Formats: sequence, C-alpha cells, structure tokens
Amino acid sequence: MSKEEHYYRIGDRVRLSELGRSRMTRSRATSGRVVGFGRSETTIRIVFDGSNYPVSIHASYLERDR
Repeated sequence: MSKEEHYYRIGDRVRLSELGRSRMTRSRATSGRVVGFGRSETTIRIVFDGSNYPVSIHASYLERDR
C-alpha cells in the first residue's frame, strides 16, 4: 500500500469514497464498520449500517468516516 492509502483496524468507521460510490450504485448505505480483512492486503470486510452481514470491498473504495 502506498502512503496515500490508509490502514484500517477492526471497529473503524468507514464510508464509501467517491470512487466507491460511482462503482457501487446499488448500495443504499454508504457508511459502515470494519469487521475483518480478506486474503489480500487491499480487501476489507465491512458491515454497512442497517445490514447484518459483512461485504468484502477493495480498500480504494473506502475512506475513514470522520
């Protein structure tokens, strides 16, 4: 990962970045919580707000929710 990319921890609040919103047009929720990681270092598992199950998303689709 480059310096511009963020490292996430379990429990961090995240939201879809502009790239993520443009590529994931079906997703109603745009923010959620990190619950795990995938096999590659760029895959993040998150649970969107209002959902009960995790989704694997590329790290470039996410940004920290402030």
